Amino acid sequence: MYGETGAAMRAELAALLRQHRIQQRLVGATTEEREELGGLIRTYRQTVLVWLCQAMRAASPLAFSNMPPAQPNPFRSVGSRGSHLTAASELARAIDIARQQSSARPASTDALATPNANPMVDRWRLTARVAALAEHDTSEQVSAQMTAPQAQALVGDVAALTQALVVPDQRYKNTPGWEPLAQSARLGWASLAAALDVNLGQPDYAVDHLGWRPKTKLIAGPVRPGILGVLQAQHNLVIRMKSVPNATNLRLVVDSQRLVSAHLAPYAARIDERLAGRWAERAETYSVVQKQLREIGGLLGKGGLAVAEGATAVARLKALPHDTIVEPRVLSGFQLLFNRLDNRIADIIEDGIEQGAFFKRVTLPRLVGGGGQLVRPVRERFVPVTSSTDLAVVKTVRERLRPKDEVPMSTPGPTRVDLHSALIHRPTEEGAVDVPNI
Repeated sequence: MYGETGAAMRAELAALLRQHRIQQRLVGATTEEREELGGLIRTYRQTVLVWLCQAMRAASPLAFSNMPPAQPNPFRSVGSRGSHLTAASELARAIDIARQQSSARPASTDALATPNANPMVDRWRLTARVAALAEHDTSEQVSAQMTAPQAQALVGDVAALTQALVVPDQRYKNTPGWEPLAQSARLGWASLAAALDVNLGQPDYAVDHLGWRPKTKLIAGPVRPGILGVLQAQHNLVIRMKSVPNATNLRLVVDSQRLVSAHLAPYAARIDERLAGRWAERAETYSVVQKQLREIGGLLGKGGLAVAEGATAVARLKALPHDTIVEPRVLSGFQLLFNRLDNRIADIIEDGIEQGAFFKRVTLPRLVGGGGQLVRPVRERFVPVTSSTDLAVVKTVRERLRPKDEVPMSTPGPTRVDLHSALIHRPTEEGAVDVPNI
């Protein structure tokens, strides 16, 4: 996820910005050793430049300028080159020039994975390693999901990280064999202009929630004690629901969620009454959905493992002592799993009806003869659904079951503030020895 990789890059570069007396930190005994360390730092810096170029390519289509348009030049033809350039495009071009004109190559996989004995060089290694991982978080697939305000936030991050490369460039100039950034002045001014352009708008830092996420797996092994065992079964149920269940197993899963919500509400009431009210309402909603699913049939799908996990969660919950105290973070974990499962069940019902996996139960008329039978069963058939809006369960799912989209927290975060503070960091007095941050 970009929030993790971006924060790690900002933290490492902020620590590097606060380091001075570079030649004393490169404690190689000979000039050749210091030159080797300097060349290694350049390869790490090149890896970061490669990611900066990729991030700007991902954000450029949506990075519109927030600055007011300049007055047209009457002596320049309309549509001439340069009339449509923005601060973001200038920054992208300056980064690309610095990357192309550098003689260093990106660090190899072995160089990224092998720790260095020098603490300062190892911070450069960690920065480059995170930049290599961040390529998954700013790929074309992520760019397709990005909004314009999120692209502005990404441009602001790239501008700050570019400044974090330009500022220490002068400190490393006495390193043997050091190669400064190409057109570093232009790169610095372009990053400042892009940062100013972003701050004139309203960047959306929800971009931190985009990017690659590790695959969620089952929680195997021994049963967790107490309420954690219920949370374990509920988590496994969410994973099992990735496969589509048939109509019968879907009703059983729905019934398990009705019981889980009803039994968890009293435990939540001791901590958060509003959350207990939401869970009581969820239990009532699932009770309605279960009754309405009786008119739905279908044999496609499986879902036996999901039914088993739901039954396990109910059994473990009923076995809990009544005086059990549930921590707020455990309640938050249940709410997160409830939202994911509610969305998944709603998708299964709507998609199953639209794709013809589920059918509607109808009653057929019949002639009753005088056969002497005391009970005359009703003739029923399952027919395809002509329109999903004809079913009551679809309306219930859309209006009551599917959780409302919650806007994620979009704050700059501490690492962005720390990086900007490090960019304007200066030693307390000239010639003073660096004091590490505590």
